[in-house]
Amino acid sequence: MISASLLHAAAAVAYGVTLVVLLARLRRVPASARRYCRLLVGVVGVGFATSALAAAGVGAVTVNGRELLLPSFANDVVAYSLLWAVTAMLADVPRRTLAFVTGLPALQVVAFQFGATAGGLLALVSIVVVIGGHLVLASLFLGPVWRDAQDLPDERRLLHWKSRNLLLFLIGMLIAFAFVSLAGAFTEFGTTVISQYISVLIRVGFAGFLFANADALADGGDAATPVGGASTPERGRSAPDVADD
Repeated sequence: MISASLLHAAAAVAYGVTLVVLLARLRRVPASARRYCRLLVGVVGVGFATSALAAAGVGAVTVNGRELLLPSFANDVVAYSLLWAVTAMLADVPRRTLAFVTGLPALQVVAFQFGATAGGLLALVSIVVVIGGHLVLASLFLGPVWRDAQDLPDERRLLHWKSRNLLLFLIGMLIAFAFVSLAGAFTEFGTTVISQYISVLIRVGFAGFLFANADALADGGDAATPVGGASTPERGRSAPDVADD
């Protein structure tokens, strides 16, 4: 059977190849889109470094009778916080909202890793934080954040809309898998394989998606002021209208 270390090494290779491609592509990304793309390069870079450490067996600890790789834990905290942050930044949200949608995913990761297997009240609180947190993020991005995005140029608003939907689906899929795996639906090997696949898919897929659509942030697509400022009014549209683009 393939060892967990080999699976982490394969993930590190996938991240490494993606990192080289993204760094080469970064030079051709419009200047106005680079701050977003650099954050995603950072996500992939952290994935590469932490997967390499996990493959080497560095940072393995036992929590509630379950092995936890600290590099993988750090990878999740950084990745999910930054992915939600970038999606919010695309909508030019206020700084307070940006801080909230960056911090909540980190809290979800901590709650799952240290509480889901504990049992009793701590496990219940963990479940509420993880699942409830995703519902809070969904309501926030479908409500106030989407309203903020109405003042953005069409192409940038559409990019935010697609990014939001992609992330809501992928993270929702990850949460569902995580709790199903805790219930013993998969073998330890199967859990590791699927977990690595979903993790790489989220990070690499999201980064590739934004790089492929970086032109939407160029020139007119970046007409809004920096995060937290007032946006330049543009023609607002509802979610169904954007979906038709």
